[in-house]
Amino acid sequence: MQQHRANGNIWGRHRRTADSHTHRDPAEPAARKGHFVMAAALVASVGAAGIAGLYFSASSGPASAKARTPAAAQLKTSEPMTIPLASDADAGLRAAGDGLSLDTGMPAVAQSRKPKPRLWVDPMPEGSVTSCFGARWGRLHAGVDLAAPTGTPIRAAGAGRVVSAGVEDGYGNAVLIDHGNGYLTHYGHMSAITTKTGQAVKAGDQIGNEGSTGHSTGPHLHFEVHKGSYKNPIEPTRWMQDHGVNLGGCAARG
Repeated sequence: MQQHRANGNIWGRHRRTADSHTHRDPAEPAARKGHFVMAAALVASVGAAGIAGLYFSASSGPASAKARTPAAAQLKTSEPMTIPLASDADAGLRAAGDGLSLDTGMPAVAQSRKPKPRLWVDPMPEGSVTSCFGARWGRLHAGVDLAAPTGTPIRAAGAGRVVSAGVEDGYGNAVLIDHGNGYLTHYGHMSAITTKTGQAVKAGDQIGNEGSTGHSTGPHLHFEVHKGSYKNPIEPTRWMQDHGVNLGGCAARG
């Protein structure tokens, strides 16, 4: 009797040990539960747009039930699971890779890039050079003259701050801009000034209109470049060329 009970205990222990190491597949409800857990994770990562293309769609019928078995097996073995895409979603991805719109299948339009703003510009590109830097009538002509119809916009050659804006002796209506790099630009004979002292300007901002105020024989812009401080003019054509702007009409003299 004791031997039988002992054998029974041994057999009971053996059954518990064997059961603890069993590798039986989980019951069908557990497999389905694991499938729905995976489906919820896939919905969160793929997004609503890709749900219709997944192979376990509710509309796939019996075929999708067969396809769920490998997914459950992969979940059990903790191996990476690859989810195939339906033909329509796969075609959409191929179309996007081929440069086609995912929604319409039409050629995708490349997003245009905005060109970088220029640091220096022609202060009056409509103007024609009529006089250059150098000696004229027994004195220094300290800039370059650009002629155009009265009222033609005059623009800041570069970014800076307006040092002065108003009537200035023989220059008539004039503007002086400090560019903060050791150089200043000067604009004279304007018919009107459209900026004010202390104003910050960018390259290409309008600062006035072309005219013939002050000591002038006709409508034109008198444009100067000064190094270090005002009243220290340098030849403007060469300086503008060095900064990517060709005023034209004058020989670049240093």
